[in-house]
Amino acid sequence: MVTRKKRRIAAVPEQPSGSLALQMPPEKAEPASMGNVLMMVVPMLGSTGVMIFMAMQNNGGGRSMLMGGGMLVAMLGMVGFNMYRQFSQYRTRVKTQRREYLSYLAETRESIRKVAKKQRAYYNWVYPDPDALVTLAANGSRLWSREGNTYNVLTFRYGSGTQPLGLTFERPPIDPMTEMDVVCLSAMERFIAVHDHTDNVGKFLYLGDFSHIEVVGEGESAYDEMRAIMMHLACFIEPSKLKIAVLCSADRLGDWEWVKWMPQARSANVRDAIGPARMISTDPRELVEMIGPDIAMRGAYRPGEEMPEWPHLLLVCDGAEFPTSSPFGSMAGVRGVTIMSRAREWTPMKSHTALRLVIHPSPNRKGADVVDVVTMDSVPESAFADRLSAVQAEAVARRMTPFATQEKLEESDTPVGRSDESRQKDLMELVGIGDIRDFDPEKQWVRREGRARLAAPFAVTPEGRPVVLDIKESAQQGMGPHGLLIGATGSGKSEVLRTLVLALALTHSPEQLNLVLVDFKGGATFAGMADLPHVSAMISNLESELSLVDRMQDALQGEMVRRQEMLRQAGNYANVSDYEADRLAGKHEYPPLPALFIVLDEFTEMLMAKPEFGEVFIMIGRLGRSLSVHLLLASQKMDLGKARGLESHLSYRIALKTFTENDSREVLGIPDAAKLPPLPGSGFLKAGGDGLVRFRASYVAAPPPARTLASISEGSTAGAPTAPIEILPFTVAPVITREDLGEEEEVDQNQEVVLAGDEVWADMSEMDIAVAKMKGKGYPAHQVWLPPLEVPDTFATLMPDLRPDPELGFVSRAWRESGTLRVPLGTVDLPLEQRRETLVLDLSGAGGNFALVGGPQTGKSTALRTIVQSLSLTYTPQEVQFYVMDFGGGTFAGFAGAPHVAGIATRDTEEVRTRMLAELAAILDDRERYFRQRGIDSMDTYRRGRAAGRYDDGYGDVFLVIDGWGALRSEFDSLDRHVTTMMSRGLSLGVHLIIAANRWMDIRADAQDIFGSRLELHTANPKESIINRQGAARIPKGRPGRGIDMAGHEMMIGLPRADEEPDPTTVSQGVAYTVNKIREHLVAGEGPKLRLLPEQITLEDILSQLPKQHILPRGGGDMILGLEESRLGPLLFNTRTDSHLYLFGDAKTGKTSFLRSIISEITRLYTPREAKIMAIDMRRSLLGAVPEEYTLRYVTNHQDAMKQMREVAQFMRTRLPGSDVTPEQIRNRNWWSGPELWVLVDDYDLVATSSGNPLMDLLDLLPQAGDIGLHVIITRRMGGASRATYEKVLQMMNDLAVTGILLSGNPREGAVINGVKPKRSIPGRAQVVHRELGVVGAQMTWTPPPF
Repeated sequence: MVTRKKRRIAAVPEQPSGSLALQMPPEKAEPASMGNVLMMVVPMLGSTGVMIFMAMQNNGGGRSMLMGGGMLVAMLGMVGFNMYRQFSQYRTRVKTQRREYLSYLAETRESIRKVAKKQRAYYNWVYPDPDALVTLAANGSRLWSREGNTYNVLTFRYGSGTQPLGLTFERPPIDPMTEMDVVCLSAMERFIAVHDHTDNVGKFLYLGDFSHIEVVGEGESAYDEMRAIMMHLACFIEPSKLKIAVLCSADRLGDWEWVKWMPQARSANVRDAIGPARMISTDPRELVEMIGPDIAMRGAYRPGEEMPEWPHLLLVCDGAEFPTSSPFGSMAGVRGVTIMSRAREWTPMKSHTALRLVIHPSPNRKGADVVDVVTMDSVPESAFADRLSAVQAEAVARRMTPFATQEKLEESDTPVGRSDESRQKDLMELVGIGDIRDFDPEKQWVRREGRARLAAPFAVTPEGRPVVLDIKESAQQGMGPHGLLIGATGSGKSEVLRTLVLALALTHSPEQLNLVLVDFKGGATFAGMADLPHVSAMISNLESELSLVDRMQDALQGEMVRRQEMLRQAGNYANVSDYEADRLAGKHEYPPLPALFIVLDEFTEMLMAKPEFGEVFIMIGRLGRSLSVHLLLASQKMDLGKARGLESHLSYRIALKTFTENDSREVLGIPDAAKLPPLPGSGFLKAGGDGLVRFRASYVAAPPPARTLASISEGSTAGAPTAPIEILPFTVAPVITREDLGEEEEVDQNQEVVLAGDEVWADMSEMDIAVAKMKGKGYPAHQVWLPPLEVPDTFATLMPDLRPDPELGFVSRAWRESGTLRVPLGTVDLPLEQRRETLVLDLSGAGGNFALVGGPQTGKSTALRTIVQSLSLTYTPQEVQFYVMDFGGGTFAGFAGAPHVAGIATRDTEEVRTRMLAELAAILDDRERYFRQRGIDSMDTYRRGRAAGRYDDGYGDVFLVIDGWGALRSEFDSLDRHVTTMMSRGLSLGVHLIIAANRWMDIRADAQDIFGSRLELHTANPKESIINRQGAARIPKGRPGRGIDMAGHEMMIGLPRADEEPDPTTVSQGVAYTVNKIREHLVAGEGPKLRLLPEQITLEDILSQLPKQHILPRGGGDMILGLEESRLGPLLFNTRTDSHLYLFGDAKTGKTSFLRSIISEITRLYTPREAKIMAIDMRRSLLGAVPEEYTLRYVTNHQDAMKQMREVAQFMRTRLPGSDVTPEQIRNRNWWSGPELWVLVDDYDLVATSSGNPLMDLLDLLPQAGDIGLHVIITRRMGGASRATYEKVLQMMNDLAVTGILLSGNPREGAVINGVKPKRSIPGRAQVVHRELGVVGAQMTWTPPPF
């Protein structure tokens, strides 16, 4: 079968148009007048006469006369020279202005000749010479190339002659009173007369303007003209828009035999054995039957109609006429019909719609005929007549025949050829795949090359012609890679997009075409298309989550980069076409690189929400041609101002019905789209310079058409002959075979039929069936878009090898071996690289301290639990331990008692919190000492040695986890500073800090530097981000666990559970399950736990816990005051270095019990001969507590106290060293003998009164108390303690840096001892303020009263 060659191989010449304004000729130059000469001559002659007169009066003789004569001659010479100069300037000015104007005309002449050359090329292209029609028909590329529905389609050439130049000359306005230069003016007139027309080009008329055409001429000249007109129309107008019929006399029938080859001469109503009847007859009634009633009943011809009737009928009459009763025989004519006849004699013209062409020999041109165009309403025009012989006409007709198949002729002869704006055609019929229920993609997907690649029909014109969208670039005979689709609400925009996508998917396999379908608003546009194997990305509902727009931007940029990288790796290919050609040729083994068609609905709204996304469109428009990335933007209205620079990349445009005419003009340049009928899918297609194509798209959301007997027979017999092949003659007369004489029973071919298996597709649309048929077939499309992070991971997926280990317990071996303290937390989304990877937290080096920032309800507590759980599933309880401060609402309750968790502190457990910090401080101090003693240079050395069994201080890597750093800072004064100061040296000793805060401002600026690992969740103000502000702005709101990592990539933290249930609402159950699994498979037992201070402890309890070697012998030394909280060891008071103590406390908090414990320690450490006790006890609470053998005095009233203390002071002064004491005696303190004196004062506020203070006598002895064996122990109530510290004795103790003790008290008392405030606590719980150790928490020993 002959196929038509590719169209538009050569560009269509452009018809020049416009106007050219000619410059005005210069005005006539004015010659020099005599007045100018006289104005100079008269004064000079006057001056000369005066000089001569003076010379004559002076009687100078001949000498004077000679001088006067000389002056006269000089003056006359100057006058003559000036006259010559003025006339010479006039001639030069005339020559110059003439030369300049003639040069201007010469330059303009060259431009006009170029315009005339273009116009001649245009006329030769559109109205070629009859001799060129044979080549045109044989080539086929321009055959039937006229498109549109206007009368311009029906233009025909009738001869050659002179045509006005397309460029109109605008004569300059010349004032009648102005005298122009004659030479320049005549040159301009000759220029216009010569160049305002083009000679020897085609002359044309509009066939639709005439109801009758009469050709008058002698011999074959008239028939040559008629044949030329017929074949010109037949070559450029397709059979669906033009019909040609011939009515002739019997003697002329042979001369018109060649018409049978013309596709336009086939009947749609009468058939014979070889197909449609040929509309050539000598019988008018037979010809009318072949023409059909549709044309004959159109009505009388009416000139001036805007839209013509299709198809137009050219009825040729030669020697025969229609009867006057026939519509074709009336003088009025028929609409859409032009009757062309051979007039053999001249008759008067009777119709204004008649045209007469008179052919006669030319007197001036040898061998050429002249045609005169005569109408009743115009002056006759002449041209050289065209000639086309019968042999030439038959040659042209024969070459057109192969391009019109039987099926196409039948279609074009049916009412499909008639314009119907509501016409719509099934998509499956357009793409030629038959019933969609029988579609088999594996068999019907055939690789498409050349013109068919990336092209698919999706609509039909009102006349029924398929409209094809070809997204190849223009160099490959396509419409261009990028386009625009605009349509108002209700215009069928979504349906058109679905039809376009489905048409391309049905005709191209995924190996040739991939799709990215984006719906900014809802997602209904491409609903149901996600299962297409072509789909690389299905993105919808971006409007409600704008962060996904940035993610899509990264995905598209990543795809562009991926394609460029593939081209480079495969061999530095310049474009995808070369890459694919070489791949198919076997030159490389890289995977297929199909074209990527990106369809984006509601792109204007996207640009309004995210204007920066326009840069992606521009990038695709610039690079998409070489990378085979195609773009179709759809919206309700056009607003390319949001994406400046994009418009130049949009090569084709589709406009459905628009809201306003301005919207239509912005897209098409004309307002027609706003006037489209309210039929969904109706629109215009504008591709490059091909003009507008009106269409209505197919509808694929409806069920497929019902099967009929006709459709089944066509499908089953396609390509196979039903009878033996028989060669029949092709004549004008009807061809009748033997079978035609018989009668067969007719069967209704339109009867509906249901085949077996059709019930599967019941209630499904064509699109749904097509998607189901193609699902999972073909080469899988590369996924450009990975679904957003929605479902959190669990450790069942993060640690696939998580299982019980006989040596380690319930751990992940793979993650243990991946590196020290490297654990998975979740998933990182990398849309730019089109992949995901595991979010890994590395706490081994500088990133050992971790900070997590996020707003309320963003998943901070869950993230911290995930970190704790991840480390617990990687290491044993002996390798990692966790100290947790939970200020986030008790989320760590499920970890209470976990093997790896040492303790959990909350807001209301102050004791646990302080004990926890004290223990961590002790761990730091002890480990630093341990490292120094054993020569360990780093934590890595310690970890390796501990794994080898060489080192072990009882702890592994210790983690302080604080959930709610802001609460820690705001609710507990300076505690955050204490923690950061303490943890600033923690990493080198294996102590890590992990915190969660609401914002970075909650962490002091100087403390932020210690956090080497950071993550951010959603925050109220993304501008506060210190990782990546743009990335923080993309974190979606209301998605707990979603955030950004250190590199600014989006991530999602997993859940702290080892089961496979990703439900965040049952995290507590998952945590309990995981903790139980860890506990069940413990190998070496649980890790160290946080020990708390007891609420009550006796001296005997402490002594029982101490090794015997730590119990000092009698004779003074370390006195046990209680149990300190840092190491839960004894709180010691060295009586050799420290002499005094003072204590404040509220009632019933242990003041007196403290004194009883002091008495107990004195009796334990000293003999009665080594120590004596003097008690000042105004309330007699120590009555019976001091053994008699140790009692020096027991004072219960103020007066006795004053007297006794005076005597004691006098005695103690005798122990002061004198001038004869040697340094050795000072060192050994042996210059005096006797017991040491312990002064115990209970309720000091009752002792130091306004009547005096008994201890004032000892004031000057307090600094030297260690030398003279004096010890003063004071207890006082907390009330007024801040004022009491200014009392002289207490102030002296404060100056001496005496150890002070604060029991429970009201914090409102303010700073009491060295800036330390009291706090509420249980009895015996104290804050010990030591000059070296600082503030130490302790539980003071309790000694029961003696009775």
